[in-house]
Amino acid sequence: MPKINIACFTVLFFLFSCYSKAQIENKTTKAEAHSTDKGSVFLNTNKADCISLPFGYSDISKRITVDSILSALQDENKLKEINSLKFEKVIQKDLVLLPEEYDVLLPFGTTVNEKYDHIKIASHFLCYRDYSVYFMAVYNTVRYAEPFIEKMYLMSTKHGKLIDMKRIYLNHQGEMGFANYTLFNIDKNYIISLQDYELTESPFQLKPSRQYQILPSGKFARYFDKDGPYKNDEEQGIVKNHHKEGKWIESKPNGSMDLQKYPQFTDPYTYLEAEYKNGLPVGTWKFYKLLQKYNEETGEPLFNTRKKGPLIYTEMYREGVLEKREFH
Repeated sequence: MPKINIACFTVLFFLFSCYSKAQIENKTTKAEAHSTDKGSVFLNTNKADCISLPFGYSDISKRITVDSILSALQDENKLKEINSLKFEKVIQKDLVLLPEEYDVLLPFGTTVNEKYDHIKIASHFLCYRDYSVYFMAVYNTVRYAEPFIEKMYLMSTKHGKLIDMKRIYLNHQGEMGFANYTLFNIDKNYIISLQDYELTESPFQLKPSRQYQILPSGKFARYFDKDGPYKNDEEQGIVKNHHKEGKWIESKPNGSMDLQKYPQFTDPYTYLEAEYKNGLPVGTWKFYKLLQKYNEETGEPLFNTRKKGPLIYTEMYREGVLEKREFH
C-alpha cells in the first residue's frame, strides 16, 4: 500500500485501542478480550493456530490476463484455503474505521443493509516475532444474493494493541463491468507481495506488483529487492536495506483530497515531497497539486507532463506516526 495511504489514515480508531482488556483461557483455546463501551472482541492467541507459510496466491506473477485473474478469484480450492482461516468473530461496523487505498470505495455506505453488514476476524493468524498478525475480512452484502469477501486486511498487534493495518485482498465489482482486484502472497520470509488489477474502458494493463515487510516495530513498510536509486511512473528515491530512505517524490492519487471541499483541485492527484527513515515516514511531508495533461482519447495522465503545482497541505511525522496535518 503506498505511503500516501499511511499519511491519510495513520491515526485509526479501532476497538483494539480500547480502555480495558482481559485475557480468557480454557482447555481448548486462548483469547484476548478487548472492550469498549460498545462491546468486546476476543482475539485468539493460541499459538497452535498460527498458520504456516507460504500463504496466498503464489502464482500472482503469472496472472497477467483478465481470464487468469478471474480464474484465480473463482478458484474453489483457493477460496477454501482462505476460508480455512476461520473468519468467525463478527465485529460491528461502528467499532472500526478502516484505512483504504486511494479511490477504492470504503466498505460501508448508506445503501448497505445493516442487518447483514459484517466484518469478521479470523481465528487463525500469523505469528511474527512478538507480534500476532490477524486477518480481517470485509464481506460484500450489497447487490449480491450471497455475501463474499470483498476486502481482506492484515492487522499487526502486540499485547492486544493494534500497531498497523494493510489491505492485502480486493474483489470489488463496480458498475458497467468495471472492477478492481488485489491478490496477495506471503512467503516464508514474511514478505507480502500484492498485485493490483483494474478493469476499465481502457485496454487492460497490468499494474506493477508491490512488496511489503513487517518491521521490528510491527509496522508495514514497502520492501524492495534491490538497494540503490529507484524510479517508476509514480515515485522515485533511494532504497536502503530494502526500504525507502531519505527524500522521495511521489505523484499518485490521494484519497484524503476532498474535491467538493477544494473544487479548485480538479482531480485527486498530488505531488508529494516525502521523507523516510528505515522505511517509515518522518519529518515534514509536503503535498502539492499535481499539474499534468491527459490523453484526449483514453483520459489517462501523461507522465512526461507532470510538474509541481501550489502547496495544498503538510503533514508532520515522528517515527511513522502522523502528529499534525495543516492545510494551506
